[in-house]
Amino acid sequence: MVQVTCEIAYTSDSEEKLHAAGLYPLFWDEFSDLQAVPMTMQVLLPLAGVLQQQPALNPNVGAFRFATDDGKRFVQLSKTNFIYQSNDQYPGWESFRAKLLALWKLCAPEVKPSSIIKVGLRYINRIAKTETQSSLSDWLQPTSDLPETLIASKEHFMGRIESSPQPSHLRLITVAAEPPGPDWPQGTIIMDIDRISAEQLESDSTKIVEKLDFLHEDVWRSFSAAATTALKDRMSKVAK
Repeated sequence: MVQVTCEIAYTSDSEEKLHAAGLYPLFWDEFSDLQAVPMTMQVLLPLAGVLQQQPALNPNVGAFRFATDDGKRFVQLSKTNFIYQSNDQYPGWESFRAKLLALWKLCAPEVKPSSIIKVGLRYINRIAKTETQSSLSDWLQPTSDLPETLIASKEHFMGRIESSPQPSHLRLITVAAEPPGPDWPQGTIIMDIDRISAEQLESDSTKIVEKLDFLHEDVWRSFSAAATTALKDRMSKVAK
């Protein structure tokens, strides 16, 4: 696991502005580094179900990002969205969910959400190849999302599947090759699974937990179906 990110987007009737001075005391003991927030491209999922990616009002305008000293984790807050991201060793879903919900409960009184309009969960996995297992097919197998042509590739490969498993939902799966580096001399396979729900929810934590669990289960099904025996064996050894 390289990175896991959760985003909760919302509407708010509050006209109060967010201020770093007011937010910093909420996070300083764990997220003491106040960072600049980069500009982004916003992904829109209209009610008609047609996905468009285009320049829009930057959701990061007026956002504040608080990171740990080592830069491996951060929480970001604006008047429209909350993000918690970790590049640290993955502690498991239960622990990660508990942490992001604790942070959300700290942030919610500040932004006063009236409704939740999007919940997203994204996992980026890095699979290091070996001398004896250097093909994509050694680690991933064809699924309903990953075509056989992609998995059968012998050298370069890059695949991205965008689908809507149900109305107002989006599943983005990207598989790409990463060149060799000091820590992975044979190169790696990047598998990026981004699962988004744009269904409107009440802002209470119970509804958010239910949606997060649903998205997590879907991400896990996609990953587990694609993982070969070799990858599952490696994961079991790491878990021990």
